[in-house]
Amino acid sequence: MSEKISERLKKNLLELQYQKNLQYFNTTIILLFTYIIGVFIVFITKQIDYRNFNQLILIGIISIAFLSILILLLLKFKNNSNKIISEIKELKI
Repeated sequence: MSEKISERLKKNLLELQYQKNLQYFNTTIILLFTYIIGVFIVFITKQIDYRNFNQLILIGIISIAFLSILILLLLKFKNNSNKIISEIKELKI
């Protein structure tokens, strides 16, 4: 009986952890699209001159750094979520 309770408790904790990872994943996607839309708005409103090489280099470096961090976080959260799902499936409930 106590083993079954501990399995259920473990399942509930894993589900909570999965939900937390899912929230992080969704927030990262929102940040990614917000940044991309922001960069498009900046170019459309001509707040950055696309003919100025220095401004383009600066935006490029910032964008590469920000987008690479976000993509790495997305991959990490997706991988963690897949691990949690497999752990939940392995439980004997």
